[in-house]
Amino acid sequence: MNRRLKLVASVMLLSMLMMLLSGCWDNHELDTLFIVTGIALDKANDSEQLDISLQIGKTKSNVSDSDKSNSQQASTIQLKTTAYTMMEGLMEFNRDSSRTLLLHHNQVLLLGSALAEQGIKDHIDLFLRDHEARMEVLVMIADGRADEVLSAKLDQEKISGVFLAREMQDLYAVSPYYKIRMLDFASRLRDGTTSPIAPIVALKETDKKQEIKFNGFAVFKDGKMIGRLNNDEVLGYVWAMGNVKQCGVVTDSDLGRAVFHIINLDTERDVTLRPDGGVRVTLTVDATLNIGELRGFNGMTPKDLMPYLVDLAQNEIRRKITDTFVTAQTLNADIYGVGTSVYREYPKEWKELKNRWNELFPDTELDVQVKVHIPTTGQIVKSLEMEGSKS
Repeated sequence: MNRRLKLVASVMLLSMLMMLLSGCWDNHELDTLFIVTGIALDKANDSEQLDISLQIGKTKSNVSDSDKSNSQQASTIQLKTTAYTMMEGLMEFNRDSSRTLLLHHNQVLLLGSALAEQGIKDHIDLFLRDHEARMEVLVMIADGRADEVLSAKLDQEKISGVFLAREMQDLYAVSPYYKIRMLDFASRLRDGTTSPIAPIVALKETDKKQEIKFNGFAVFKDGKMIGRLNNDEVLGYVWAMGNVKQCGVVTDSDLGRAVFHIINLDTERDVTLRPDGGVRVTLTVDATLNIGELRGFNGMTPKDLMPYLVDLAQNEIRRKITDTFVTAQTLNADIYGVGTSVYREYPKEWKELKNRWNELFPDTELDVQVKVHIPTTGQIVKSLEMEGSKS
């Protein structure tokens, strides 16, 4: 009898525990939340304040029959305010709303270019402290007003925040250095010598349709945007950093035009101290390419063509890397983390060099050594123009 009572008591106890453990003490119902999918910060008329815009992804239960006639309206809500700090803006949104803001699913933090040029250090503190504002959130710069980019009506995605996240994920497949998270941005801000960068996106309108285009990188120093890299210079940057795949190389010469696909591009960096106290950087680039398209090259035999194409590709990769490095030196912005490399190789000397890095980086010598492999010409050996020129 005692065994039966103990067994019954044990079963009842386990059942009660399972019922208790299956619940969530801090659970929120979906219809009590505003799920933030994008945040835009812009310069306000008062330089002490900022304009704050939140993009809210609507749930199906929130979509009325009248909303269904407009797919953009049915997908998002835009909340706007002006405040001295981000936290004060969020407090105002929560105070004047019937729902609680949820930042955990935010896809992107968009900063307007005017605000970025004014300085953003004071405006991102919340995103580093709040446990809901994930450090993995993407940081981007809007070429113009960030709230206009966030409110774009797109054909590809109904929610612009989701579109931007997916666009960056596609670029991440090309190079991990395209994708800038809050963690990456803040780490560079705190580093002291490595300049933060962030992708620039621009809102374009053609044939009454809106599109968001990738428009280079913004370059920061001391928390302020001081310049930008165009799309060609961005290629030079990611090639210098290495770990590149699925990227194109376009070359042009007097004999013809060749377009290559990068299968893999790796870069090794070596830093040395010059006898005069300066720094020298050697980048060794090893790239494997496929020929995507050829135009011209009339009269060339396949035997002569392959080494010529290798030379074209090597020169183009070297040129873009060098041009971008010169742009960074002109801005006096060490976007590569060369100073960090010097610290790792020469920790004792770095104690003195760090204080002079603003003088040393613009004077840094760069040597780019490129080795290109083209294992195949594709399904044909010659271009149609080369075939047609055969007598």
